[in-house]
Amino acid sequence: MSRKPQLLKQYRLRLEQIKSPLVTDEGAWKGCALQAERIITDCADSLLHDKAQVRGSLIQQVQGLGMERATQGIYGVHSIRAGVILFELAFDALAEAVADSPGDLGRFGAAVRSLQMGIGERLEAGALGHDIYLLNTVREVNAAGHRQLAREIHDHLGNNVSLALRQLELYEIDRDKRPEHTEARIAAVKATLTESLGIIRDLVGQLRRSESEGTLQGAFTAFLESMAITHPEVRVQVNGSEEWAPQQVLDEIFLVVRECLRNALAHADAQQVLAVVDIAPFGVHALIEDDGCGFDLAAVGDAGLANGIASATERVELLGGTILISSNPRAGGTRVTVSIPLSEHSGDTESGS
Repeated sequence: MSRKPQLLKQYRLRLEQIKSPLVTDEGAWKGCALQAERIITDCADSLLHDKAQVRGSLIQQVQGLGMERATQGIYGVHSIRAGVILFELAFDALAEAVADSPGDLGRFGAAVRSLQMGIGERLEAGALGHDIYLLNTVREVNAAGHRQLAREIHDHLGNNVSLALRQLELYEIDRDKRPEHTEARIAAVKATLTESLGIIRDLVGQLRRSESEGTLQGAFTAFLESMAITHPEVRVQVNGSEEWAPQQVLDEIFLVVRECLRNALAHADAQQVLAVVDIAPFGVHALIEDDGCGFDLAAVGDAGLANGIASATERVELLGGTILISSNPRAGGTRVTVSIPLSEHSGDTESGS
């Protein structure tokens, strides 16, 4: 397809317009452009030979690319958006190529099937790589937690139990030879066992710590309760472990999501408002959407009423993340997506709990 360079240029421009991390990171764009080029080549071959062709061997490389993007904090939703954009551009190019040849509809259909298969199979392989990375990371985190628990038991509880046993051994020795010392031995055993019981309670308390106390979910619950909302229906859900994210990131994501919720409650006239925060080892992703009246983003900015939006955007971008706001006053509804990679904050030691 002679238009391949032009299509790739348009593809990058469209991704830049939505601030996709697939183009803000040059390494990610290199892999993205390579896969797009292969998809376009398959479409051109399918159009030429009147048979849908997809080079399956090349698609297998995308699984590794999915794992690599996960380490870069690039969520699967960005790949899906990129796939939709590429489909639109390639479809229009194919339609233009056969516009003057009605008899080429069969070849056009083969090329479109190749386009759909090429994008779909790559998204599937990338999602599998993403899931493999996430599963391996969760396993590593769980294993680290088990090792920490084992150290706590060995260093504190094990030492106290050994000390208690030694006191009992001394008690048996002194019971007949030095009876005046037996009372002190028993008291020492009791004290040691009491301390051990306290250690056990602390360990169990850490394992059973309330999921809402001091957490992001708890902060959102407290915010909604303070608003005393009776309408609309508002749901906030936090997924993942907050131990994966530095406290600074959790604090900022709370402020951004809270601002979006406030805007929806104040201006959207919605029936339902939903906020979902997903925390993963490689990044934090938030989605806030409502079914309200929508708004014209440009008009709001021109009227000087977008201070909250500007503040949220600045907070996200200072963390190296992206925020995308889509709203339509004609169709209704507003959708805000926020993505913050955690690779840039891996050196932070203070994490949420």
